[in-house]
Amino acid sequence: MNIITQLVILTLSLLLVNADQYCDNLLKQYNTFKTKCSPDLITINSCCDLTGFTLSKAPSAVYQMMTNCNCGSPFNTVTADVYCDMNTTDGGWTVMQRNRKDSTVDFNKNWIQYEAGFGDLSQDFWYGLEAIHCLTQTGQWEMRVDYQKNDKTWSYLHYNQFSVGSASEEYPLTIGGFTAEGSDWFTYHNGMKFSTPDNDNDKTSGNCAASGKSGWWYNSCYNINTNSQPPFVSGNVLFTEMKIRPKDCITH
Repeated sequence: MNIITQLVILTLSLLLVNADQYCDNLLKQYNTFKTKCSPDLITINSCCDLTGFTLSKAPSAVYQMMTNCNCGSPFNTVTADVYCDMNTTDGGWTVMQRNRKDSTVDFNKNWIQYEAGFGDLSQDFWYGLEAIHCLTQTGQWEMRVDYQKNDKTWSYLHYNQFSVGSASEEYPLTIGGFTAEGSDWFTYHNGMKFSTPDNDNDKTSGNCAASGKSGWWYNSCYNINTNSQPPFVSGNVLFTEMKIRPKDCITH
């Protein structure tokens, strides 16, 4: 059986399989992943690893990602769970935050909790400052915020530059290159250190994190705060989701 015939058979089979079977077929065809291929057991280096398959579409799901950024204990683990968004603009996004109005997850956390991350990756969560820093400390990254307004319509913000500094710098935000339609709410926070109720780094004489009951890159105080309750994008909204990926993700 020649290679073209094999690919035709594999393509037809992929039309009839569920997500687990799709993974198993990719394992056999490409031998890409090292673990048994159920979406929450795949070991990847980044969500971008899931964009290279042309015979089938990887589902948005929780995956297992290698962490080799050497950020040090207690964050330098062998693997860590990550939610990959494979539907938005060709996929490959690492979701770093999700929050909805009346969320059951309390975003009024202290510094250590924001550093380590909290919540449920399949629902509402904050991925963790140290993990976000580890991901963005090398290469060039883009960031997108999808949000649902109170009238149930959707919009988004997109930035061509995004990174978070180290713990010793108190995780300052670098963001720029706004490209989406609408207003640029995030640039106001560019260069700001992260603040929590117990670690105030904003520019005011008060404590924006304490009054806002959430950690954020506060300035004086904010134009956008997706960690507030309800989430805020120049006004209260119903839902926010922040996601990042390397700028060369799709070509990669």
